[in-house]
Parts: sequence; structure tokens; C-alpha cells
Amino acid sequence: MSPLAPVYFGSVNRWECDENDHLNVRFYAQKMQQTLTCGLLDLGLATPLTLDTTLQSIAAQHMRYLAEARIATPLTGLIGLLGTTENSFTVLTELHNTETGLVQASFTQTFNTRLERHPASHVPLPDHAGSRGIAYRDSPFAHLSLAEALEQGFITIGRGMIQADECSADGRLLPHLYMGRVSDSMPNLWARFASPEEPGLRGAGDEGGAVLEYRMTYSGSLNLGERFEVVSGVLALADKTQHFVHQLYSVETGRCVVAAEALAIAMDLKARKAMSISPSRRAAMQAFLLTMPAPAAQS
Repeated sequence: MSPLAPVYFGSVNRWECDENDHLNVRFYAQKMQQTLTCGLLDLGLATPLTLDTTLQSIAAQHMRYLAEARIATPLTGLIGLLGTTENSFTVLTELHNTETGLVQASFTQTFNTRLERHPASHVPLPDHAGSRGIAYRDSPFAHLSLAEALEQGFITIGRGMIQADECSADGRLLPHLYMGRVSDSMPNLWARFASPEEPGLRGAGDEGGAVLEYRMTYSGSLNLGERFEVVSGVLALADKTQHFVHQLYSVETGRCVVAAEALAIAMDLKARKAMSISPSRRAAMQAFLLTMPAPAAQS
């Protein structure tokens, strides 16, 4: 029996599934956000008056995607407090298949805010929620300005403006929509890897893709009416896995707001399992390999 508290119940809707016919990462994030919001209140980690401020204080999310959530999958969202410090706390949220109990995804989420009271009960971090291939660290590219990132070899895959229906009451982009904006941009990245033989990972044939792990670190927020730009590159390639770096910038300031790393696979859509990266796609991806930047100067 899970030591986590069930605080959310929902399911996978058809319109939440992507070209791979499974729950898109933006809706994993949205359902985890529902779990987090209800859970913070249920556990006494926030009050209705402090909830928005607490949610906007998120510093990092480490996400593991453990099983596909297909259409009509019944979901239970659970939460537990992992630990606290004087000025921060970390919680674990999970989505489980309500019918089978299978863990679909686990998110470890750290907030830079002081708790008024420190609950006595903590839960251990399960093995399935720990790091698989992405380290628990801030991205080494996060200090780069937009201009520096483009000079470093990042390419623009997304650009737009934050709209009112994406924002909280105080005009800041809702936390789960940072993932949404990156997800929207991904087909533009796949297009860079396309060839006449392999036109791109759009789910039109037998090949698709899936994310195994994600880490996002936050250093600011995007606001209503603010323009943003998403830039990406490839950090490493293995036989089946692809290690991406995504950075979300404010166009107005040129400053990185969210730095992310993602571990993804190419997926056989018939067998529903990982497949090796083809030679032609590997060659295309290698043109976008990044090199580690120099460390940020200490002020």
C-alpha cells in the first residue's frame, strides 16, 4: 500500500492524447498540478490565501514517466512530503492507474518557500522516482542569455506570447503550462531531424516518441502579454535514448526562465516499445549536439 495520500481522481481524455496515442506531457503536468494543488491544502503545506504564492515559488521538478497512460485510463493522484529545510520543502506527487495500481509517473517538486509549520511525517523517495539518466542539478546552460544560447548552437523551436487564459489571477503563466509551451514546440525540433526516408516523428507511421525523464529548473516567470522563445539542442545520444536540452526565454529580457533536460526514446508504435535510433536520424541529430558551456562567472 502506498504511503502517499490520494487527493485527486481523473482520467485520460481523447483530446489529451497526442500523435503517439498516449497522454501528452502537458496533461501529465496538468494532472500533477491538480494533485499538487489539492495535496498542498490537504497536507497543510499551504492555505487558500498562500496557495498561489507557494505554487509560484517552485524551484525544480524532476519527473519520471514510467508507463503509458492511454485513452480512458482511470487515474489517482497521490502526494507526500519528502523533506523540509528552513526555507524550502520537497514533495512527491504520483499518478497511479486506479484499476491496476500501476505507477504512471512520479514528480519530485521543490519549493523555495518557508513553511509556517513542519509536518512530522515524511515519506521516503521510492526507487522508481529517482534519477535514471538526468542528474539532480541545475542545468549547466541556464546562465546563458538567449543570444548566447543561439551562439552556443541551440535552435529556436517555439515562439509566441503568453495569453490571459494561460495565467493565474496575478497574471503569471500557470506552472504546468511551461511544459505545455515546450511540448507545443517539439514538432519543430523533430522536423530538423527529418529526411526523405524518415519524414519526422508525427505518429503517421510506425514510429513515434516518448519521454522517460525530465528535469526543469525555474529562475523566473513569464507574465501576461510577454513574448517567449523556446530553444533546444541535443546533449547526448545512445542506441535508443536521446538527451535533449530545452530552454524557455523571455524575449523582452533575454533571460532564461526555465531550463530543462529531457531523456526521450524513439518508439515503435505497434510494439509500444523503444527502438534504436536509425542511422539517418542519428546523423541528422548529431548536427545539433551541444558542447558544455563555460561555468557562469561568479559575481
